[in-house]
Amino acid sequence: MEAIIAVIAALAGGVSIYSYLKFGKKWVNVKDIPEEEILKVADKVVSKRIEEAEREIEENKRKAEEHLRQLRKEAQEHEELLLEREKKLNERTRMLDRKSEELEETAESLKKMQRGIEKTRLQLKEELQRISGLTQEEARQKLMSEVDEDIKDYEAKKIRQAQKKVEEVADEKAKEILVESMQRIVTDYVGETTTSTIKVDDDKVKGRIIGKEGRNIRAFEKLTGVDVIIDESPNTIALSSFDPLRREIATVALNKLIGDGRIHPSSIEEAIRKAKNEISIEIKKNGEILAEEAGWPGIDIGLIKLLGKMKYRTSYGQSLMSHTIEVIRIGEVLAAELRADVDLVKKACLLHDIGKVLSHKIDSPHHHISGQIARKYGLDEKLVNAIEAHHLDIEPQSVEAVIVYLADAISGARPGARKDSYEQYIQRIEALENAAKEVGGDKIDEVFAIRAGRELRVIVKPNLISDDEMTVLAKDLAETIEKTQNYPGNVEVTLIRETRAVEIAK
Repeated sequence: MEAIIAVIAALAGGVSIYSYLKFGKKWVNVKDIPEEEILKVADKVVSKRIEEAEREIEENKRKAEEHLRQLRKEAQEHEELLLEREKKLNERTRMLDRKSEELEETAESLKKMQRGIEKTRLQLKEELQRISGLTQEEARQKLMSEVDEDIKDYEAKKIRQAQKKVEEVADEKAKEILVESMQRIVTDYVGETTTSTIKVDDDKVKGRIIGKEGRNIRAFEKLTGVDVIIDESPNTIALSSFDPLRREIATVALNKLIGDGRIHPSSIEEAIRKAKNEISIEIKKNGEILAEEAGWPGIDIGLIKLLGKMKYRTSYGQSLMSHTIEVIRIGEVLAAELRADVDLVKKACLLHDIGKVLSHKIDSPHHHISGQIARKYGLDEKLVNAIEAHHLDIEPQSVEAVIVYLADAISGARPGARKDSYEQYIQRIEALENAAKEVGGDKIDEVFAIRAGRELRVIVKPNLISDDEMTVLAKDLAETIEKTQNYPGNVEVTLIRETRAVEIAK
């Protein structure tokens, strides 16, 4: 079709087109098609196009009229809905107006009633004052005093009842908590000794250890600070020292020397150097074990090194490392039972005896040194107090501090935990009694250290000291014992003053 129109346009413009087009059922040259035929075909095409356009216009007009009718219908429905809402709003407005009028009438009525009640109240007040002979203020004061008295009596009664209830339950509950804690954390104790023994296969090794004119053994004892005992028993060498760290270094070094076979002053120095390096690694490992026990992974490396040395320190035969682990576990159980800060308690238990590692270098009670170490590393003051107050000479500032004290006391006081030699025990008891005699002087009659040195009973002369002076003397005795004596746990100082009047009837 477009080709025909193009042909028509070309002919109308006088353009010659040399091409073929399909006309009817065959292809013909454009020049051979008559002009009338072309115009006739074009007229048919144009008529058809016009009819299609008219039908499309009619269809669009019909759709537009239908859409317009729909919009008019919706507008009418919205208008009806708005009219209905307006009607309801008008009704609601009229109802609110009626309610407002009713409320105004009610308010006015209430004001009248209030004025009447006020008038009646004033009349009753005047009548009461006339009958009682008291003014309003006087009556109020009298009533308040009676109410206060009743409340005080009630409070006192309730307090007594509460105290009685607490006394009935507290001791039993405390025993249950402590017993459960101790049962759950029960451990065995192995007493630390002051000697270590090394087995040798051949007594000739002893000769090499002694060396020519004793030079090897002297060098070894000088470098390690321990005593080497060779002749006590066959095939055995004993190393004796009160310092477990030195004794451990000496043991490791001597085992290295025996295994190597070359024993002379230079090899002794080398073996001791290697032993110290090994023990240093072991100390760090022990510190990490303790920190892990307390759940403190981010602890400072300086504290880890100090904690690791606890394995090589003892207190009355009790290993500090074993004691610390047990105190952590007991403290954790007690804190959980009492709903305290478990994390703080475990950290305080971990560091409570760290001062014993440095007590041979610093002249101060070990728990005070522990507090100083904690402050040096910038720990929280609440944690520091829990660390340094576990012997109660410093006032505990929190429940957690008291729990640390209890955990330490339980660990140290249980049977088998600590032990003295007979000589050490006698010396400690005598030292306590002598300290009391020196402080009291002539005012003291007799002194007895009882309960394995945990209590000091002092009988004073009643004619030389009064009751008030006896209180001061007890404080002085306790302070002197703290400063001058070494003892496990606490020492309770009890002063006894007794006067008697005796007459004989004849």
